[in-house]
Amino acid sequence: MNNCKNCLIIRYFIIAVLVMILAALLFTDKMKYLSFINPEKISYLVIMLGILIFLFKLFSYLKKKSTFTNKSNKVRNMAGKPSKSMSSKKVN
Repeated sequence: MNNCKNCLIIRYFIIAVLVMILAALLFTDKMKYLSFINPEKISYLVIMLGILIFLFKLFSYLKKKSTFTNKSNKVRNMAGKPSKSMSSKKVN
């Protein structure tokens, strides 16, 4: 059975939410150790991760672009082939 990428992401998200709800219900008295986590710190974490991912993707794009432009243009250097439809038709 082939699963698409979006379906797997949704399934993993739902499982993660259920595990978090289960942990919150079972370990309410032991959650005081996680009191340093607040929405402000999570938002900073999300922003920093977004910036890091952007910089990584930008670097990989620029690296790929520079290696692509250094290669010879094979399409331009290829000898042109006549298309099948043009070569089989006879002009009267």
